[in-house]
Amino acid sequence: MDELKDLVVVVTGSGKGLGKGIAESCYAEGAKIVTWDRSGGAKAVADTLDPSGKRTLYVQADAVKEEQVVKAFDEVVKKFGRVDVLVNNAGISRHKPIEEMTLELFEEVMRINVTGLFLCCKGVVPIMKKQGRGKIVNISSLAARTGRPGVGVNYAASKGAVVSMTQLLARELGPAGIYVNAIAPGSVLTEQTRQYPPEVFAKWNAGRAVQHDGLPEDVGDAVIFLGSKRSDWITGVTLDLDGGILIR
Repeated sequence: MDELKDLVVVVTGSGKGLGKGIAESCYAEGAKIVTWDRSGGAKAVADTLDPSGKRTLYVQADAVKEEQVVKAFDEVVKKFGRVDVLVNNAGISRHKPIEEMTLELFEEVMRINVTGLFLCCKGVVPIMKKQGRGKIVNISSLAARTGRPGVGVNYAASKGAVVSMTQLLARELGPAGIYVNAIAPGSVLTEQTRQYPPEVFAKWNAGRAVQHDGLPEDVGDAVIFLGSKRSDWITGVTLDLDGGILIR
């Protein structure tokens, strides 16, 4: 159970839901975990994982503010000396039909889901280049792959951008020893998805081959694989993780 032993794994948006599950899964595999959010909630995750603080660090930063992102990575390097894996998980959803969607709502989702990911990648690349190795795992969504009922065009567009950025960065950064992959989860049971009516969640999961619901730890297992040496011949890939909704 040491797939990530002593690797420094940074997980943005790790105060709850997928991010919290990813942080917990990676910690269980021996990683040193950096939890990160803008609200302060991820501090409790770090404190719970390791009350001594030897294998955890909490950084509070807004991923869409470049100066805060740079400072956050400086804090990580100051404590742990490196960043082995960056998991770009921070994101929001604001689902509305297009006729009800304001420009402000569209731009808010794009800013957090796309600009935030861009700034975190930009911030970590110099560190990974200096190391000669690193892995970036971007969290996309099934919404980037298919037109699902009830999904807002803002969210689908933002997660489609994540797939495109993953492919381009894998090509650009591969010669430097940096791997870039993405995971496109279907609807996973989290605090966020539980806010929607059961009939909406059922629509999102229509046609699923595997009948049990996905959990944050299922995504965590995929991150462990993509962050470990076992995936050293894989880059530029988006892993569909949806229980068999999208089979091709």
